[in-house]
Amino acid sequence: MRLSEVASKSLPLISADQSLAKAAEVMLSMKTLGVVTADVKRRPMLVLTYRSLVRAIARGASVKSRVSEYAVDEPVVAREDMDVVDALDLMRREAVRFVPVVDSRNRIVGVFEPYHAAQALWELLDYGIAQVEARMRRLVALPADASVRVAAKAMDENGVPEVLVRYPSGETRILREEDFLRAVAEGNVDEGKIGDYARGAVIRVPAYFDAKSAVELMLENEVRRLILELPEKQMSVVTLTDLAFEAGELLSRKAPKEVGFVLVKTRVGRELDIASKIILEEGVREVHTVTGDYDILVKVEAPSIRDIYKIVREKIRALPDVVDTKTLVGVRVAAKQEPS
Repeated sequence: MRLSEVASKSLPLISADQSLAKAAEVMLSMKTLGVVTADVKRRPMLVLTYRSLVRAIARGASVKSRVSEYAVDEPVVAREDMDVVDALDLMRREAVRFVPVVDSRNRIVGVFEPYHAAQALWELLDYGIAQVEARMRRLVALPADASVRVAAKAMDENGVPEVLVRYPSGETRILREEDFLRAVAEGNVDEGKIGDYARGAVIRVPAYFDAKSAVELMLENEVRRLILELPEKQMSVVTLTDLAFEAGELLSRKAPKEVGFVLVKTRVGRELDIASKIILEEGVREVHTVTGDYDILVKVEAPSIRDIYKIVREKIRALPDVVDTKTLVGVRVAAKQEPS
């Protein structure tokens, strides 16, 4: 599945000298969690994400401050022909949740956020393969009379995009991304109370709820998060973004792997000790002692041939008492089916 199939075609473009309030307004109108400043050839130059906006407000920025003061230059981008699972892996490594999508000439053609792919990825997976507790995280709660800036500080300190709002009546709601953006766009970060902006419905499920069912439940109710009920009246939260990353990792593990067979020669009498160390390395699937010029045969699986050679170079050949290695890359031409 290519990024172009799921990415938003919206182009939330903004000039670097516009205000944070204007950036929030653009995010709201384009239904994205980031804005992009591009050059005359529409190549991404600066990116201001929702996370960066929250951090700026949390640390005292005025909504009139310029986008250029808080945007990231040389932003992470993803090519439109990139595989979605690879794009998610890139975002995980770079710790970003919003990327401009570019064509072969590095011109912006859309934007991608993990939740865009949640439904499509989970359609490739079975029910029962994971529970939401695998991705649950802390839920931050504040009273309804807390200011929007106080909420920003709580979100920044805890690395979360939402706040659970508790009203004196006992009612609870979620201050969602769009609720926070609306407050910033209106300039009400200090005077505005989160109880006046929170519009998110609270949908509760048990922590052992099926992950695929959770994605479907969120999509049916047009929400991006569920509240998880834990023992002793504790609560947590899981989002579409969280479960998109979970799906990406599950599919990555199911994806076909390159296979290598590594012949290892050791110093005399050290083959069993070396074999016991090799089997602990990531990517190593089988280790056998063999007769002949070499002492050990290792089966390695990795996403690419380059990764296989990296495992050999850094994890096997680097071991003390390894004298020599020979790596054979395997191409499977046939496999015998076990009788049912």
